[in-house]
Order: sequence, then C-alpha cells, then structure tokens
Amino acid sequence: MDTADQTTFLVSTDFTEVSDHAMEHAAMLASHFGAKILLVHVIDKYTRRMLKREKQNEDYVTEKLSGIANEAAAKYKLEVTPIVKKGKVCQNIADIAKEYGILFHFLGTHGKKGLQHITGSFALKVVKRCPCPVVIIQQPAGNITYKKIVFPLDLQPGSKQKIKWAKILHRKTGSHFDIFVENYGDKDTDRKLNADRKQVVEILEHNKVPNTVSCSSPGGSFAKHILQFAREKGAEAIMVTSDPDKLTCNPFNKEEERILYNREKIPVMFINSRNLSLVIGGP
Repeated sequence: MDTADQTTFLVSTDFTEVSDHAMEHAAMLASHFGAKILLVHVIDKYTRRMLKREKQNEDYVTEKLSGIANEAAAKYKLEVTPIVKKGKVCQNIADIAKEYGILFHFLGTHGKKGLQHITGSFALKVVKRCPCPVVIIQQPAGNITYKKIVFPLDLQPGSKQKIKWAKILHRKTGSHFDIFVENYGDKDTDRKLNADRKQVVEILEHNKVPNTVSCSSPGGSFAKHILQFAREKGAEAIMVTSDPDKLTCNPFNKEEERILYNREKIPVMFINSRNLSLVIGGP
C-alpha cells in the first residue's frame, strides 16, 4: 500500500493525561488528512496491576477505552475505533501499525523514569519497532499546526528518507521545513553533506515544498544544536531519523533521547531508517 494514500492514524493510550494530549495532536492532523483513528491499549503487566488495585477485570479496560473513543469521536468529529490487545506493548503496536497500514502513530510520553535509565527508553523501543513514523507528544496541541518543522540533516543512514514524509505533510498541511545541516568541521565530510543538502533541496523545490537552509556551529552535540535552532525558529515539530539497530540502553548514545525528551516539549517525529534502499524522494 502506498503510504501517501493511507488515511489511518494510531494513538496508543495508557489512560493518562499525556495520552489525551497524543489524541489531541492526532485529531488535529487527522482533520487535514481526512483520516480515521485507531485508539489502542495493550493489556500488559502494568495494566493488570492497575486492575488488581481497582478490583476490576479486563472488561473494565474495554469499557474504559470505548468510552474514551466515543468522547474523542464526538469532540473532534472523527471516526475513532478502540482496540484492546494483550501482551507486549511494543510488539502489539508494531503489529497493529503493519496490519492496518498506519500512516502516523502518536505516542504520549511521561519522560524517562526509574529502570528506563538502565533498560532504555520505553518510547524509543516503541519507535524502533514501529514500521511507520512515531510522533512523540509531551504536551497539549494548543496552537500547534505542524506547519513549522525542523528538518535536521546529517550523514546518519537514512537521514534523507525524511523527504518523503516532508512531501506528505506539506501536501496536507502546507508545512514549511527549516533544513538544519550539521557542521562536522571536516572538509571532506562537509563536502559530502553539502551534496546531500543540494539533493534534498532540489527534490523539495521540485515538489514545491517551501524550505530554508541553515548550518549548525561546528563541534559539540548536534542534538543540542538542533534544539537551540528549534527554539529560535519557534518550531512546531522536529523530524528526525531513528536508527533501529542502535541499542536504546547504550549510555554513550544519548542524542536520540535528548531530542525525544526535550525540555521545550516540542513534538518529535521519528522515522526509522529501516529500508536504506528506499528512493529518498518517496511517492
């Protein structure tokens, strides 16, 4: 199925406030895409603990999820379908995304807590399993329209694959992309990245996608540079590529997590660079 023609979004919920924020973001974009929404809760060990505390059975989850879906459908004037699964959250979400041809998955995050500092970020584990882009949400949508998006460009595998999704977003929402190029401070490396930049801009302009190009300062953390740039631009989202082969628990690789849990709470769209043979222009 051509992802440009898919009209189904996925929102996963743990029945907390950040999940409501994720629904709000999904509904806003769904109104532009003419999309329907699948609202999923996976019954895992944490849900069972909650049910035990509340002295409820699993039917309680189905009823609660249906209630939330009905309220969201009425509030946002969209089709919202509840789905309850059992088992491992990451795998179930990935399976649903594949089965229903999900275009975007919206996930609220509470931040990295407790054992996640040892075992790795839960949100990143979901990102790396999911076959579609995952939009990480920390706060209500408010006035966010996803029209001002930062597009970092570096030499990581798959970085240019974001072009496909930039085209899709612009087609539906009129998004503008601030391309932010990493400065490696090395003549040969920067020459290669400059060629990539020209290719990205050429494809975007051919498809009439508005963009501007800026370059980071040399040295230091590119993630920190990205967040500072996003603040300066008043970005409504940051589009990044996630490498699904990197270990989320690697204590020496914190760049993805720094962006994901950014203090400004800017929504972050993670796109897996799973298929490196993909034509970067996309559909």
